[in-house]
This record gives sequence, C-alpha cells and structure tokens, in this order.
Amino acid sequence: MIIQSSRMETASGFSSTCRHVFHGSGNKEIEVLQGSEFDVMTIFNRASVRDDKYAMRHFKISPKETMTREQMKDVLGMLAYEFGFNPADAIIIEHAKDRADLTAFDRHWHVDVPERLRSGKIMDNRAMRIRQEKISRLSEIKFGHQIVHGRHQEAVIKELENTGRKFLAEKIRQATPDLSHRPKSAFTFAQQRMAERNGISLPDVRQRLKDLRISCDTFSGMIEQMEGMGLHVKKGDKENTYIIVTHDNNFLGSANRLLGMKKQEFSQEYESYVAGMDTKYEPVEGGSSLVVTETAPEKPMERAVNHIPPDGGNKVRPPSEPRKSAQIPVSSGHVHADLANDTSKTTEAMSREEKTAIHAQNADRMQASQTIRKMLADQEEFHRKLLELDKQFQSRWSHIKPEPFPDEKDRNPVIIRERHEGILRPLRDKYLTEKQKWLNGSSTRKALQEFQSALKKLRYDRDDFKALDMANNEKDFSYCLNWMADFYVAGRERTRREWAEDLSVQSYVKAKKDFDDLLNYIKKTGDVTVLETAMKNPVHALQMIRRMKKPEAGSGGSRRSGPSVKISFDR
Repeated sequence: MIIQSSRMETASGFSSTCRHVFHGSGNKEIEVLQGSEFDVMTIFNRASVRDDKYAMRHFKISPKETMTREQMKDVLGMLAYEFGFNPADAIIIEHAKDRADLTAFDRHWHVDVPERLRSGKIMDNRAMRIRQEKISRLSEIKFGHQIVHGRHQEAVIKELENTGRKFLAEKIRQATPDLSHRPKSAFTFAQQRMAERNGISLPDVRQRLKDLRISCDTFSGMIEQMEGMGLHVKKGDKENTYIIVTHDNNFLGSANRLLGMKKQEFSQEYESYVAGMDTKYEPVEGGSSLVVTETAPEKPMERAVNHIPPDGGNKVRPPSEPRKSAQIPVSSGHVHADLANDTSKTTEAMSREEKTAIHAQNADRMQASQTIRKMLADQEEFHRKLLELDKQFQSRWSHIKPEPFPDEKDRNPVIIRERHEGILRPLRDKYLTEKQKWLNGSSTRKALQEFQSALKKLRYDRDDFKALDMANNEKDFSYCLNWMADFYVAGRERTRREWAEDLSVQSYVKAKKDFDDLLNYIKKTGDVTVLETAMKNPVHALQMIRRMKKPEAGSGGSRRSGPSVKISFDR
C-alpha cells in the first residue's frame, strides 16, 4: 500500500485540485463518498481569509491488493489519529482506474482535509513520509496484505520499537530482506504529469520495460528492443547517470529506475554494451520485489508509444499474466467399482493369442478408467474452485449487513395479518370461552392475561388502541389486525430503503451483480482460464469477459457524484 500526501498552497486555488479529483478523465469511474466540491472551495476561501500559506492536505491511498471501503475507513482513522484531524471533516473520493500491472487492485482513494484543524492549530507535517509509511505497513499487516519494502522501512521499524510495538516491527523486519537498500521511485509526480501532456503514460512504459528485462537474455538485446519501441538511452547530466527519451527526444526518466535496476549495475552494463563486450546475463525471474513508488502504477489514458510491439519480440509469459495451474492429481475416489476392477484374468489353459488379446483388452479398459477418473477429478476441481471463488467474494463483503426482509411474504400485509390472527385468535377464543363459564374467574383472568401478553409481544399495546376493546369487540379486534399489518409493512419497507441507501450496500449490490455475471459466465462456458484469473483478480477476470463480449470497448470515464454525504467514523 502506498500513502502519499501533499500540502496544497492557498495561492494555487481549488480549480486544479477539483478538476483532477472530481473530474479526472483518466478514470473509468469516480464516486464521491463524503463531502463535495463546494467543501473544497470553502476550505480554500477560509484559508485565504486567514492568510494561511497552505489551505488543504491532500492524501492518496493506493493499495496494491484488494481493499474494501470499510478497510479504507480504518486507514483514514489511523491517518486522522496520527495527524490530529477529524475524519468527519475529510472529503473522500474513490477512483477506479485500470492499472499497468493487471494484478493490482484497480481502486484508490483521494482524501482532502483542511490544514487548519478545529482547534485552530496547523496540522503537523514533521516526518510526514515516515509516518505515512508506518500507517501503510500497519495496514498491510492488519489486512493480511504483502508487506511492501518502503524507502523509510528502517525508520518505521525503529519508531515501532521505541513505542513498544516490537512484534509489529519484527514482522516488517522479517519481510524486508535488505534494510540498507532504500528503494527509489521510478519517476516523480511531476515527470508523470509532464509525460501525460505528451500523450505518454510512464506507469505503462515502466511495466513494458520490466517485462522486456525479464524476457531478454542479454543486455544488448534489451537495448535493441527498446530502440525498436522508439525509446533511446542517453547520457544524463550527472556522472554515471543515464536517461530514457522517446524518438521525439521527450524525457521519460532515469533508465535504471524505469528498468528496476541499481544505478551502478545499469551503468556498468551499458558501458560494457557500448564497448562491444558480452552482456549476457541471467534473466530476472518473476520480476523484481515490491518497491514503493511515489506514483502508483496505473494504466495509460492512451498507449505510451504507439509502435511498441505487443509481445516485445519474445514469446514469454509477462509477469502480469496469470500462471498456469499445476496438473491436478488424478483422484481414485468417486469411481464406480466396475471401472476400477473390470479386468479379465488369464489362465494356464489359454493360448498365447488369447492371453495377448486379454492383456490388450485390460490395457484398453485401464486407459478408459484413467480417462474417466481424470474427467471426474477435473470436474470436482472445477466445482471446488467455483465454491472457493464464491466464498472469497462473501468473505470480502462480510462487513455488509444482510438484506432486511428479503422475502416478499414478510412485506405482504395480507400474509402478516393472517400470521398475527393465527397467533391471537386462538388465545382470544379461549378467553371468551372461559368467560362464559360460571364461577370461573381464575381461569378467565389467566386466559385474558395470556391474550394480553401475546398482544404486547406483537406490539399491539399501543396508545392508538387504548380506547378499543380487542378482547371483547370483534370489530375492534379486526381493525387492529388490519392497522398493525399495514404498520409492520411500512416499517419494514422503511428499513429496506435505509439499507439500500447506504453507500457500502450500493457498492455491494453493484459488485454482486458483476460477480454473478462472472460466475454465470464461468458456469456456462466452463472457461478454466477465466476461473483461474478470477481466483487471483476477479476484476481482471470480469474485464476479460467484457472484452470478449465487446472487443471494441468505448473510451471515456464515467462519473457518479451525488449530493454531499457523510460517512460515520464512530467506533
């Protein structure tokens, strides 16, 4: 997980911030979860009146792995505690955007909070990056995500140890093989924006270069294929520094950072290549380890370099492509006994030809038995994975409250009246029967008490019915049954509306529809490739089947921004 932040100067105004956060064209979906553009404008106006240098602190939360809104709320709560702001003052916007790394989660969140706190003080900004990395590492541990090697990992570990959280510090230490190595970002935010103005997406270029480095077995071959992609290596201004530029001489960034190599390593390899020396080396297996970058790797708005070949000239599996699953062992279970034992035996009295024929027949039967076993095993594995996929989805949305009164019968006034009458009518009839008997006061009172207790349990003991005699008057009893049936239905419908208006529920309903489409497609087609992809990244699998249905997908992002709303952070 990467958490970035920047302090927005009052003099810069709110227009550029709102343009990117609320209307960014590079996003396929934008949803305002809390606050509005008007709130951003108000923050800047108040800062201008007070003559504050900085108006707003802008946070960006970018998880590598799937994260729910409830988990995002936990991260925001930790940020609020760390920096001293109130989460209720935050403006939260969720962006959905295709990533250059197809295995990465496609959503991230922008959070804007006033620099001046409710107390009147300015928000603390000391050791800002270290504190943000600390929250990123703690969130990864809490959510069970892979721990990222951050640039300030050693400082985070030391801070956790000093505050008595040695167990968490040790977990981060064990997940970081080399604390002395401080990863650097492949490019800065300014470089990314400058490249985008030239129609180039640096995250996409970086991903293609990483794939290229994996696929080539010589450094010279990698450089030649880069030139075929329209990218060139040039000497930088600093010593032993090389940069990558396009054929139009547009600067992209540091060569070693974009390729994921150490500066000294790239310098030596490139100088050897220029000198004509042998540059054969062992290819990188599976790509480099996770490295924190200042900008999350995201898919481009358009192709970085138009003439980049789709496969880089080598038929190898790119790191973003799902690995093929291992062969499923053939199970001997669930096979009819006749398949396992349907073989003939030879005897001494048989001729050589008869024995040969029986052996051949047995071999055919064994082959058929193994084929059937394999088919049954494949079917069992397929259905097992379908169940596991459904279980993963339900676990991911386990924080959502279940749908209230999903059965229409629970919202039908006629059926509700019948149910109530089925409970109350026998008790009322019992009371009336006991009442007609002579010298039967005790039994009558007991029967009346049972009837009144049932009325109370069903909430018929209302002030609206105080003037009515449900026990002795049939019309009053029928009126109350009808009134309460309508009352129950109205309350349940209101509960359902409140449930449906919850932002988390709306996200769940949308995700459930997409997941059902994915599951139905897999069941209908039996596509194992889509199933394997869905096990690792359901969003990517859904994109796959949509591309199959609509090869020419339309471009342009959609924006769903309703009225200003608030998320409760009460614990």
